[in-house]
Amino acid sequence: MGKRDAEYTALAKAVVEAVGGKENIISVTNCMTRLRFVLKDDTLPKAEKVKAIKGVAGVMNQGGQYQVIIGTHVSDVTPFVRQICGISTDDQESGEAENKKKDNLWNRFFKTISGCIMPMIGPMIAGGIIKGILTILVTVGLLTKTDGTYLMLYAASDAVLYFMPIIVGFSAGKVFNCNPYVTAVIGAAFLYPDLVNAVSAEGGITFLGIPVANASYASTLFPILMASFVASLLEKLGKKFIPRMLQLMLVPSFVLALTVPLAWLVIGPVMNTVSGILSSAVNGVFGISPVVGGVLIGAFWQVIVLLGLHAAFIPILINNLVTTGSDPINAVMGLTVWALAGTALGYALRQKDVEKRTTGFGCMASALCGVTEPTIYSIALPNIKTFAAAWVGGGIAGGVLGALGGRLYGMAGDGLFRIPGMINPLGLDVSFYGFIICALAAMGTAAVLSFIFSGEKVVSISEGAEINEVNSDGSVDIAAFVDGTLLPIEKVEDETFSQKLLGDGVAIEPVDGLVSAPASGKIVTVMEDSKHALGIELANGTEILIHAGLDTVDMKGEGFEMLVSEGDAVKKGTPLLKFDLDKVAKAGHKKTVVLVVTDAKDHILKKFATGENVKAGESCILQI
Repeated sequence: MGKRDAEYTALAKAVVEAVGGKENIISVTNCMTRLRFVLKDDTLPKAEKVKAIKGVAGVMNQGGQYQVIIGTHVSDVTPFVRQICGISTDDQESGEAENKKKDNLWNRFFKTISGCIMPMIGPMIAGGIIKGILTILVTVGLLTKTDGTYLMLYAASDAVLYFMPIIVGFSAGKVFNCNPYVTAVIGAAFLYPDLVNAVSAEGGITFLGIPVANASYASTLFPILMASFVASLLEKLGKKFIPRMLQLMLVPSFVLALTVPLAWLVIGPVMNTVSGILSSAVNGVFGISPVVGGVLIGAFWQVIVLLGLHAAFIPILINNLVTTGSDPINAVMGLTVWALAGTALGYALRQKDVEKRTTGFGCMASALCGVTEPTIYSIALPNIKTFAAAWVGGGIAGGVLGALGGRLYGMAGDGLFRIPGMINPLGLDVSFYGFIICALAAMGTAAVLSFIFSGEKVVSISEGAEINEVNSDGSVDIAAFVDGTLLPIEKVEDETFSQKLLGDGVAIEPVDGLVSAPASGKIVTVMEDSKHALGIELANGTEILIHAGLDTVDMKGEGFEMLVSEGDAVKKGTPLLKFDLDKVAKAGHKKTVVLVVTDAKDHILKKFATGENVKAGESCILQI
C-alpha cells in the first residue's frame, strides 16, 4: 500500500466512524469536493468530531445528505469509504431506494431528479466547451460550418443534448428501479426519425384514431422523466400478472406497448407545456429587473453553494437551457467564481507570511479552475469580511451583465472554463465580451476589497485591544478568562499542564472565582459532575479546555457552579462557571485556572507578556 493509499484509508476509517459507523451508512457518493452520505440516522454524527478529523474541511447536513467536505481529491477517497463500509454498486442503489421511502416529499423529489440528471453533467459541460471553441475557430476563419472537422466535432458536442431523452431515460430507469434499457428505448422512440417525420408532415398522424400532437422531443428533459416514471409503474404492474418464466420478454413488451403511445399522446405534450411554463416563469422573474436579479444572484449564489443547496437548481437551469437555447441566470452565476478568485488574490497580496501567501494564490488558482471550496473554507469563512468582498464584486458584476443581457449558450465549467459556454453559436456578441469584462471586474473589485479587509491587526495587551472573533489570518484573540495574574503554563504546579501533555496554553492565578469566555465559540464539553472544567470550540475551529483549580475534580462539584451547558453559544465575557476560592484552598488544592489549547488546527500560538495583572474579557493574553 502506497503512502497516499494509507492516508486515504486512515481518513476514510475516521470519517466512517465519526458519522456513526458503517451500520449507519445507507450510501455514499461524492461531488467535486464532498463526500455525500445518506444516513439512517443523521443525528448520530457530531459535527465537532467530524470537523476535527485531519483532512476534513467542514460539514453540512442539507437536502437529505450528510456532506463531509474533503477537497478536490474526494473522488480518490470515496472508494476507500465504500470499501470500509462494504458497499457495492448494487448495495448503493438498493440502499438509496430504501432510504427514499423515509425521506420527506421534497427530499425524495430532489434526489430523484438529481439522480436522473447528474450522470450527464460532465458530458454536457464538455459539449459546451467544444461548441465554444468551434465558434471561435469559425469566427476567426480557421473553420467553416461545412468542413468535415467542424461537423465531426460539432456532433461530439451536440449529441448529448440532441439525444438527451435516451441518455436521461437510461439514468431514470435506474433511479425508478425500472429496466434502464427499456426507458432508454422509450427515449429513442421520442426521436425515431420515421415517426418524427410522419408527425411533422402535413396532416400528421393518428394513433387508434387519436391525433398525435406535432412536437419535437430532441433536447428535452421532462417528457422522458415522466415517461420513465410511468414505465416503472407499468413494469411493476406487469410483473404481478405475467408469469415469471415469461417476464424477460413480455414485461418489456407490455411496458413499451403502453408507454410509447402514452408518451406521444399525453405525457410529451403535457410535459413540453410544463417545461415552457417553467422556463417562461424563471426568465420572467429575471426579466422583471435583470439588474436586480443579476445583483442578487451574483452576490449570494456562493452562499447557496456553501449551504449545499445548489444542486436543487440544476434541473431548472438545464430545462431553461434546452427549452430556450440559452440562459441568463447561469451566465451571472459564473461571475461568483471569479469574485471568489479575486478574494483569494487580495488576501494573498496582503499577507507577509509565505505560507499564507501560498495558500491565497493556490485558492485563486483553484477558483479559476472552477473549484471554490478552498477559498470559501480557507479564507472567506474565517474572515467574513473577505466573503463580503466577493459578494460585492459578484453583485456589481452580476448587475452589469444582467443589464447587458448576457446569456449562457451551453453547459460549461466554472472559472476559465465558463467562457466557452458564453459564446453565441451565431457568433461572438455581448454575452462573450460582456462576460469577460464583468468577470475581470468581479475579480478586481473583490481583490481590492479583500486586500483592504485582510489587513493584519496589531494587538497589545497593555492597550486592552478589542477582541475580534476571527482575524484576517484565521487566528483568534484570547482574552483573560478570570481576573488575576497571568502565568506561563510551565509554572503551573501540575505536570499534566506544565509539561503540556494536553497541549500548550496559559494560566491565571485568580483573585475571584468568576470564569468567563475568553472568545466567542461553542461549548462542546462540560464536566457535569465536578463542574470544574469545560471545552470550547472557537470560531476558527480551535478547541480549548478551561480548568478551574488543580485536582479539583476530587471536590465532586462542591463549591463549583456551572453556568453553561453543552451546545451553548457563548461570546467573549459570557460567564462560564463560578467557584469558591476559599473552599478550594480549604480542600488543599491550588486555585490556578488553566487554559489549554487541545486542538490548534495547525494555528500558531502567540503568547503575550506574563506576570501582569489581567482583567477578564478585556486583556488580550493569547492569539491562536
